[in-house]
Amino acid sequence: MFKQGLMIIALIGALMAMGFELYAARGFAFLESASGLLITLWTLLPYLTLMSGYYFFEHPRIQKQWLSFSLFEVFIVGWLYFQTLIIYPDAQGSLIFLFLPVWQSTLNMLVGILLYWRQARLNRPH
Repeated sequence: MFKQGLMIIALIGALMAMGFELYAARGFAFLESASGLLITLWTLLPYLTLMSGYYFFEHPRIQKQWLSFSLFEVFIVGWLYFQTLIIYPDAQGSLIFLFLPVWQSTLNMLVGILLYWRQARLNRPH
């Protein structure tokens, strides 16, 4: 149950990020260049990290915590994109597609390592 929810949340996050990217670029033309494709892959990287939890977390309690973290992160990131690109547009707003994935990926890795460590402790026989 949690694994399917995780895949749905990660997919929603990836589609949301792509939607904001299309909004900022004013269409699909940016995908014709190599740099546009690289930025798109860079933007999707944190959601691939979220999806990787599907394979690493087996304990139900850890799966639930990873799903909760993923839901919270996708909500916050969507709010940040909305604020940066729509509410307060500015010439440097598109830099969010460079820096936010770095922060997301770093946070995903730190939380993932912590939860993986907790899972190992929960699975250890007493």
